[in-house]
Amino acid sequence: MDADDIREMSESFVTSGESLGARLRARRKAIGKTMQQVADEASLTIGFISQIERGISTPSLASLYNVSKALDASVDMFVSRAPARSHSVVSHAGQRPTFKVDGTSRFYEFLERGFADAKLNACLSHVPPGYASDMMSHEGEDFVYLVAGFMLYEVDGATYELRAGDTLHFDSRRPHRGTNVGGETAIELWVGTMRLFPE
Repeated sequence: MDADDIREMSESFVTSGESLGARLRARRKAIGKTMQQVADEASLTIGFISQIERGISTPSLASLYNVSKALDASVDMFVSRAPARSHSVVSHAGQRPTFKVDGTSRFYEFLERGFADAKLNACLSHVPPGYASDMMSHEGEDFVYLVAGFMLYEVDGATYELRAGDTLHFDSRRPHRGTNVGGETAIELWVGTMRLFPE
């Protein structure tokens, strides 16, 4: 399976119907929280929450996780089709579920969790040239192995340039983001303790 095949498959996971921002706003109002409360609990700015709700900005998957948690919800409440909840000790190339948050060109290829109470979660993230994630922080720790491309990572004020074969491991409670500063799609192998989707 080549990159074009993966991109075509990922389209089936793009959110549809009512916009992501509208769904998040509706949930926030339904539980009676202010944008400031959601921003504080998600470790994001109120301006960014406002931009998400108005469809001006799209959160990274990690930030969507934080916002969902602040809204007492799971990520799959806000997407049309979340990756299937399954467990397999083996993950085969070309057979992995892909996922994309609407409004972004970055997409994720999920790697199976080997067993039900596994602590680690992993995915291959395909990051197009020029794409920059929002500044985020969340529970746990992150390990990134750059499979292809050239990425610039910022972690708690420090910057790190990674090329194919380089790694980065950090406490993900520290503010961080990544930017593809190369001319080609970068592929990150992300392994972390944050569970994006419930069992």
